[in-house]
Amino acid sequence: MKKLKVSIFIGILLLCLISYSCRRKEKIAASTLAKVEVLNSVHPDSALFLLQNLNINNEDVSLKAKYALLFTQAEDKNYILHTNDSLINIAVNFYDSVKNIGQAAKAHYYLGRVYQDMQNEAGAVSEFLIALPLAEQVGESKILCLLYGNLGQVYFQQGLLARADSLFILSENIAIQKNDSFNLAMGLIARGNVRLQKEEHSSAMAFFERALVIARNMHNANVQEVVFNSMAAFYASINCPEKTIEYSQKGLLYKADSLDSARLYLLRGSALMQLAEYDSAKFSINKSISTNNLSTKAAAYLLLADIEEKQGDLSKAFSYQNLYVECVDSMDLLESRTLHAISKGNRLLYSGRHQRLLNSYQLYLYGLLLFLLLLIIYWINKRYKYYNKINVLTLKKDSLECQLRTFSVMQEDLRKKEKELELLREFIGTAEEDKMKLYYLTNQVNTLKKENKDFFLKLLKNTRSYKLLLQLIQRRKDDYKCRELYSEKDWDALLQDINHFSNGFVERLKEQVPLLSKNDIRFCCLFKIGISYVDMALVFDRTLDAMYKKRNAILMNKLVNMSNSNSLDEFIDAI
Repeated sequence: MKKLKVSIFIGILLLCLISYSCRRKEKIAASTLAKVEVLNSVHPDSALFLLQNLNINNEDVSLKAKYALLFTQAEDKNYILHTNDSLINIAVNFYDSVKNIGQAAKAHYYLGRVYQDMQNEAGAVSEFLIALPLAEQVGESKILCLLYGNLGQVYFQQGLLARADSLFILSENIAIQKNDSFNLAMGLIARGNVRLQKEEHSSAMAFFERALVIARNMHNANVQEVVFNSMAAFYASINCPEKTIEYSQKGLLYKADSLDSARLYLLRGSALMQLAEYDSAKFSINKSISTNNLSTKAAAYLLLADIEEKQGDLSKAFSYQNLYVECVDSMDLLESRTLHAISKGNRLLYSGRHQRLLNSYQLYLYGLLLFLLLLIIYWINKRYKYYNKINVLTLKKDSLECQLRTFSVMQEDLRKKEKELELLREFIGTAEEDKMKLYYLTNQVNTLKKENKDFFLKLLKNTRSYKLLLQLIQRRKDDYKCRELYSEKDWDALLQDINHFSNGFVERLKEQVPLLSKNDIRFCCLFKIGISYVDMALVFDRTLDAMYKKRNAILMNKLVNMSNSNSLDEFIDAI
C-alpha cells in the first residue's frame, strides 16, 4: 500500500513537471515569435535566423500558424524564392477559420507570393484578390501597398497597362504616406516599366532615375539590381547595346535575386548578339536559362536559335526553336489561366464590394428611417405640448374674462351705491328739521357707507398688490428676523388699485391735503383699507409707538387748519 502511494505521488509529480515544461516551452516560443515580428521589419535576416532555430512542432496551432506566416514573410524579405506552399497554408487555414481578418489578409498575400515564385500566376492572382478586400476592411496599409504592387505586376505581365499603372500609383501613394523607401522605389520602377512598354522613353527614364537615387540612399542591393535591370531593358529598347551591357554588368554585381539576374544575363546576351559577339552572347544567354520564368526562357531560346542559325548550325537552331515553341505554349496556357483568375477574382471582388456597398446603403437607409421616425415622434410631442399650452392659456383667459366681468358688475354696483349715497346726503340736507327722519337717514347713510367700504375692500382683496401686502405682513409676523420691505413698485400698484376702486380717493387726498408726504399718503391709504397699527408697523418696519406718533402728527400738524375732524377715521371717511 505504501509503495502504491509513492508511485502515485511520483506519477503526479512527473505530470506537473511535464505540464510546467510544456507551458514554459510555449511561453519561450511565443516570446521568440513576438521578437521575430518586430525584427522582420528592420532586420529580416536576424528574424529568419531565429525562426530557423525554433522548434515549433509540438506547439499550439495558433503558434504554428504565426510561425508559418512569419517564416514565409522572413523568406520573402530575404529574397529567398519560395518552392513549397505547405507551410503558409497552415497560416491561411487557421486565420480563415478563426476569422482574424488582418492576419488572414497577410496569410493570403504571402500565399500569393509563394505562388508567384512557383510561376503559378493564376493562383497568385486568386490569393491577392482574396487578400485585397480583407486588407481594405481592416485598413492594413502595409499589406495594401504590397498587394497593389504585386497585383499591378501581374496585370503588367498580362499587358493590362492602364490597370497596372493605377495600382502602382496606389502603392506609391501608400509608400509616401508611410515613408516606405523600399516600396516607393519599387513603385517608381514599376511605373517606369509601364512607360517603357508604352514607348514613353523620357518619362520611363525619369522614373528609373528617381528610383535609383532612393535605392542608393537606402544602400539596398536588391532595389539597385532591379533598377539596373529596368535601365538595361530601357537601353535595349532603344538599340543601345553598349549601355545595355553597362547596366547589365552593374546589376549583375549584386545578384540578389535569381530571376532578376536571369533577365540581366538575357539583356546582356541580347546586346552582345547585336555587337556580333556570338560566343559571349551564347555564354550569357545560357546562364539566363537556369530561371524558372517561362518568358525569360522563351526569349533566351529564341535568341539562341537565332545565333545558331547565323553560325550555320541549323539542327541546334531547330531544337532551340522547338524549346521556344514549348515555352510559348506553356506561357499561353498559364496566361489563359491567369486571365481567367483575374476575371473571376475581379467578379468576386466587385460583387463583394457591391454587397458591402449595398449593406452600407441599407444601414444608412435604416438610420434615415429611424431618424425620420424620431423626428415625427418629436414633432407630434411638440404639437401635443403646444396644444396643451394653448388650452391652458385659453382656460386662463376665460377665467380672467369672467373675473373682469365680475369686477365690472361690482364696480357698477359701487357707483350705484355712491349715487344713492349722494342722493341721501342731499335728502339729509333738506330734511334736517325732522330729527327722526334725519336719524333714520343717518343710519341708512352709515349702512351705505359700510356697504360701500365692504364693496371697496372686496374689490381690493382680489388685486395682486393687496395680496402681496398681506403676504409681506404674514412673513414679518412669522419671522421676526425678516427685513423684507414693500417695494416702491408694489406701493405704486397698491395706491393705483386703491385709487381705482375708491373712485379717486388717493387723488382727492393729495388735493385736499397737499402737505402730506409720500409716507403720510401711504399711511392714510393703509388706514383706509383697514390695516391695523400693528400691521402698519410691520409694513413700514417701525415700532407701534411710531405709528401712533405718525397718526397724531398728521392730525396735529397737517390737518389742523384743513379739516374739522377730530379723528383720523372721520377725516378718511369724509374724503
